[in-house]
Amino acid sequence: VLNVAEAEPERLGTLIRRYPYLYTHCLLSEDSTQEQQQTVQQIQTERQRQFEMDLTQYVTYQIRRRRADSLGQPLGQNLRQPGSIQPAQNPTLLDDLTLGQALRHYMGKVDGHRTHRDQALNLLAGSPQSFAGFKDDLYDYLTASIDSGYGKRRFNNHLHSQLQLLLPDSNAQSMNDFLLVRTCSQMLNFLVVDSPQQTNHYVFVDLITNLGAVTTTGLLLKIVLLCRKVIPGLEKRFSILFNHYETYQHEAVQWLVQALENLHLALTTNFGAVSLPLFVGSKR
Repeated sequence: VLNVAEAEPERLGTLIRRYPYLYTHCLLSEDSTQEQQQTVQQIQTERQRQFEMDLTQYVTYQIRRRRADSLGQPLGQNLRQPGSIQPAQNPTLLDDLTLGQALRHYMGKVDGHRTHRDQALNLLAGSPQSFAGFKDDLYDYLTASIDSGYGKRRFNNHLHSQLQLLLPDSNAQSMNDFLLVRTCSQMLNFLVVDSPQQTNHYVFVDLITNLGAVTTTGLLLKIVLLCRKVIPGLEKRFSILFNHYETYQHEAVQWLVQALENLHLALTTNFGAVSLPLFVGSKR
């Protein structure tokens, strides 16, 4: 759900400033000078740092407000009053409820006792196995996040086929870094979009339509938690979609705006400098 009141720009392209992870892919080209690259990287770092600060302030305010509410106490209308805190605005285009759900999903325990990061580490720490065995485990790892009704209709079979067709000549090999990177990259091709030349992204739209942007982004997060090396590839795939729809009215592609916002949150909370452990426990 989007906070439409803040979504003022008319075309998707005008929202580029909100997504630092797209800057390198959308604002630079092979012909960009070293100075241009340094400038974009500097702005990217500054914008990301500002987002992390704004998100931290917002979450801190929400925690303290809810604690005050639970005690039946005002938070402190007078900002000079000891213990009062400056109200902080939601730094995303998601409404407060959806933002809270997203943060809990990307940082909290998603199966009752493990976070996405815990699940990824558990898979990677499994006993040495063949590439074929890893692909079987990866299938189970990914489909565990998929609603069973949706998965049984078509998605699970499609995912299984993609994995079986991937480097079949390597099935007997022991798992290694090359196979991990190649597999995770191929999964992103399948789940999001392949390339600027192959822009079919039906699977991605279908996932968001049926499962929502939070769950779909969680699926992508599970992949990059297995292999950080594919994070730039995931960002690149989102830049392909952004460029494809940049002239559209953002109201017409809210599914993509939701995905862009959620990916920013997922990457920030799992790979950024921000730490928000207290917020994930509250479901109010």
